Amino acid sequence: MTSLERVRCVLNGEIPDRIPISILSFQNAARFAGLSVGAYCRSGEGMAEAQTAYWEEFRHDVIDIENGVAAMAEAVGCRVEYPDNGPPWVVEPAVRSLEQVDRLPEIDPLSSPSLAELVKATGILANRLGKEVCIRGESDQGPFSLAAEILGPEAFLTALLDPHSQKGVKRLLSYAEEQIFKLACTQAAAGSHITLIGDSIAGPDVCSPELYRRFALPYERKLVRRLKKKKIGLGIHICGNATAIVADMIRSGALYLELDHKIQAGKVRELTAGRVTLFGTLDPVELLCRGTEEEIREQVRREIELFAPGGGYVLSPGCTLAYETPFENVRALVDAGRQFGVYEGRELPNRLRG
Repeated sequence: MTSLERVRCVLNGEIPDRIPISILSFQNAARFAGLSVGAYCRSGEGMAEAQTAYWEEFRHDVIDIENGVAAMAEAVGCRVEYPDNGPPWVVEPAVRSLEQVDRLPEIDPLSSPSLAELVKATGILANRLGKEVCIRGESDQGPFSLAAEILGPEAFLTALLDPHSQKGVKRLLSYAEEQIFKLACTQAAAGSHITLIGDSIAGPDVCSPELYRRFALPYERKLVRRLKKKKIGLGIHICGNATAIVADMIRSGALYLELDHKIQAGKVRELTAGRVTLFGTLDPVELLCRGTEEEIREQVRREIELFAPGGGYVLSPGCTLAYETPFENVRALVDAGRQFGVYEGRELPNRLRG
């Protein structure tokens, strides 16, 4: 199988020849290519060249294309800073009150510099490698998280609890969902095979499951539904211990979920098996950045033993790799995934070969 065939097989609920491997690598790929993260995030050509070089070195199955979690926020008016060795971040919201939401611009992904460079990178990589490798051009933040960036997290979270602010909150969430929809469609037109949103501010590490169900899930479901009509497959990423809302995330109808190491792994396996494809859940910091090659090998073996039988699993870090992640550790991840992730018949054996 090619990498693209392998990923499509898993997403279709079938068993591939081996478990696909995805690497969220924008910071680490920038270092691999000798770029600062800031320079990488603002150059479509730089992103494409760095990801091409990274793929040629590690030959993973999913090339993930992102330029941080602030590109859409910048496009709608937030002020963003671009550090050299870390991800971009919002330093000033786009509006100061919900009454100003109607002033927000309708974005054109090909006109906004931060988004246009992201789409450009997707297009270059799709043309270069898209017949062989799964290209995942991300669609930045989810509606809840983008809304929090637009208004400012403190003001937004406070407004969720104010009965008098509910109409304004919903208007902001609808606006955010519409902008993300446009970016996802543009990414697909550029050649992205699947896409992803991150909605971590809506997760249990920040908000209660009740708030997630009231204010995040409806707009995620709407986005999934609209994109399905255009045959665009959307995944949802939430950092932290998302166990309490995994069943709700499945209800969104998303093509796949991407979760991190803080989850209750056994419980999540029960919830997701046979229902949705799971990407994850390796710890990008303590394991992949600071761990040893042998520790990585052993954890990969454990993850595969738990999540892979029966299919529906893509081996991946649970979040983006740090800038300083050792390249030998990335190699250890890929090598272990290839060794332990080979299927025999239709399921992995109960005891994996060591």
